[in-house]
Amino acid sequence: MKYIYSLLLNFIEFLLKSVDNIVGNFGLSIIIVTIIIKILLLPLTIKQDKSMKAMKKLQPQLDEIKKKYANDKQMLNIKTMELYKENKVNPAGGCLPILIQLPILFALFGVLRSGIVPTDSTFLWMRLVEPDPFYILPLLNGGISFLQQKLMGTSDNPQMKNMMYMFPIMMIFISYKMPAGLQIYWLTSSLTAVVQQYFIMKKGA
Repeated sequence: MKYIYSLLLNFIEFLLKSVDNIVGNFGLSIIIVTIIIKILLLPLTIKQDKSMKAMKKLQPQLDEIKKKYANDKQMLNIKTMELYKENKVNPAGGCLPILIQLPILFALFGVLRSGIVPTDSTFLWMRLVEPDPFYILPLLNGGISFLQQKLMGTSDNPQMKNMMYMFPIMMIFISYKMPAGLQIYWLTSSLTAVVQQYFIMKKGA
């Protein structure tokens, strides 16, 4: 695991340095590298969307199984897995891109903390190694997270409706102390995800 993380760290560092040699600004380099990463993850994003749509389609049948075997947890699990198998649905498929993105986030955080970005490196109003002094990026991250949830249709699921409001608040709370460079990555990643989701939904319409 440490070996994979080290490779990821070196890969992101190589990308950042290579792009920065061309554009001459680390803030802009982070944006470009983030878009490259999102393009590389696009096949998984499409798979995630298909998995979520398939799960949504099976929801009425899952509800019936839950009612029928409410008092028999073992049979409930068996019937649920049978339903997934019959319809060739992987319930964990929707989480895969998120699980892959987290190590990338940690690796980029490690790169930004390693000293690769000069302490005086700036982008717009921010120093990249310090938090956004005006908290604009954390608020934008929270807003984009809310938009993502809306686009994904989580408001249709009563169990996820509260999460649609809680997750953006959590994002603001988690990110407001992050270095601005990391916040730029997260915002660019979220914006790219919204654009990808829009075109995926448009294609599937």
